[in-house]
Amino acid sequence: MSTTSAAAAPIDHPRLSVVIPLYNKAGQIARALDSVLAQTVRDFELIVVDDGSTDDGAAVVQACPDPRVRLHRQPNGGVSAARNQGVALARSPLVAFLDADDAWLPDHLERLWRSRLAVPDAVAWAANYEIVEPDGRRTPGVRLDSSARVVLTPENFYRIALQGSPVCSSAVMVDKVALLEAGGFPVGVRLGEDLDTWIRLLFSGSIAFDPQPGARYHADGDDRALVRHAPPARYVFFDTGETWRRAHPQAVQVGADMEEFHNFFRISHAHHQIKWGDKAAGRAVLRACDTRAFAEERRRLLRMSLLPQCAYQGLTRLKRALRPPPATPAPAPEAPGAQRPASRAYP
Repeated sequence: MSTTSAAAAPIDHPRLSVVIPLYNKAGQIARALDSVLAQTVRDFELIVVDDGSTDDGAAVVQACPDPRVRLHRQPNGGVSAARNQGVALARSPLVAFLDADDAWLPDHLERLWRSRLAVPDAVAWAANYEIVEPDGRRTPGVRLDSSARVVLTPENFYRIALQGSPVCSSAVMVDKVALLEAGGFPVGVRLGEDLDTWIRLLFSGSIAFDPQPGARYHADGDDRALVRHAPPARYVFFDTGETWRRAHPQAVQVGADMEEFHNFFRISHAHHQIKWGDKAAGRAVLRACDTRAFAEERRRLLRMSLLPQCAYQGLTRLKRALRPPPATPAPAPEAPGAQRPASRAYP
């Protein structure tokens, strides 16, 4: 294990620390680095934690001459271990995260800083983000009918999350102490580890959310976790949310919103089971899913599940192929509805 600098000594007292976990993203890491170094806020340090990559991504980072960039190398331990190590190395009490295959808009850090000034008691400050498909299509991660900053609490987080997850790992800055007190990122969890972290933070304090996009989530990353791992039947954040729910039995509406948020992921799991695995198991999940927000999707998948598996797979591919062409610039947000709450998780 070693820590090296890409050039001269790093900043001793940066206003912000930026952490990028890196694992086999040689094709995208330069884009991420360039977007950080192009920020209008300049007094930050950038810590890239190479989590045992087997490609040339670390070499790309080492070749960067900017003295604010540091590269830390460690054996592969997963994205949570990489993020936790980056937080441990951070010199600032404020830590912003960016995944190695994503990018920031030039004023992203500046907007997060303004959010902190406006909501100083929050434990984290998040910005909206654009989802960029491999064909160039861009859609907002969260669709809201207002541009005003929102203070997220359990009372509104799950409801807003039905329009799109309002806290994205590439568009959030956290209070380092609050993150550590919440337990950091759960090591060993393959999918949903970031959502579990943001939800635990949410239960410890409020999170400020700026509906204006500050980051771009790119779906073209090498070695993406959602390609390597099927969506599980149960995510760790189910347990985190339900533990809070049992401790707050009076929060009936929060519990209902939380259940619908979980239903999205149950339907995602069922879809994957029907498409690639056990059709009977997938149908059982759909039949047991009591949802209003995703009722039409549930009914559609149940109808499609009656088809042979090869036909189901073909219709899924056809649906993707028939989508409208990419829009440039990105389309304006639509009115809120039962949108996908976490586009990274849905196959």
